[in-house]
Amino acid sequence: MLTSRRTKFLIFTVAYLLGMFFIEFQKFFGNAFVITFFLVVVFAFNLFVLYPGYKTSDIFYISFQPLMIAFGTILGLLFFPNLNEYFKLSLIVISAGLIYISTLTNNLLIAEKVEESSLPLFRVGIIWTQIILIIQSIPILTIIYKSNVLFIFNSLAIFIYFFLASILYIHTLMLFYKKEKLSRGEFLIICLQMAFLPTVASLATSFISAESFLRATFITSVFMGMVGYARGYIENTINNLLIFQYSLIILIFLAILFLF
Repeated sequence: MLTSRRTKFLIFTVAYLLGMFFIEFQKFFGNAFVITFFLVVVFAFNLFVLYPGYKTSDIFYISFQPLMIAFGTILGLLFFPNLNEYFKLSLIVISAGLIYISTLTNNLLIAEKVEESSLPLFRVGIIWTQIILIIQSIPILTIIYKSNVLFIFNSLAIFIYFFLASILYIHTLMLFYKKEKLSRGEFLIICLQMAFLPTVASLATSFISAESFLRATFITSVFMGMVGYARGYIENTINNLLIFQYSLIILIFLAILFLF
């Protein structure tokens, strides 16, 4: 059964890779219909390879990462048309690898939900969920900053994105901990905090003249700090060393933002 699922995951990954190559070589990144159709296919294919085992209420959680990976890659290639061709191809291949890993991770979440038993690999799934959320945030934020809209709309888009990402991450942690460790109110407050602080950091550094990529990297580091803090809060492992480590990472990226 597991081998059969992994075969489907590989087919999904290869199909995604071929689709991205086709769009790139045919220069369809400016065609809204083709892009929308491709994202719908990614969404449907992802649900198909994970079927059965999930409920309708799980669709958001198992679809968010593949869609954001595909969407971020497409927007990156669209907004940066002058990138080296080898770099573009490498970006597509990396995104395909992330698609495969996210599908494996989602499969762990579904297995955990169905079997209701602790899986040794589930903790690895949590780590990969965190890693993919961080990686996919950088291109998405870069595009948000690069778009020519008022800063208030940029901030709103950043808040919404991080709020949805926070819901996914906290939900994943709650699946690992069998008992309800958070009330709905606590769940909502933590997600709001995880989205609010990066948004505030974005507004606070809006006066700095910097490249979109560097700004996106700094804001992502703030979100990474919030992810670590939220996990520490749920696991009751928050200590001064944890706070110092994430604060240091954020300050390093802030310094880079000022210097470059």
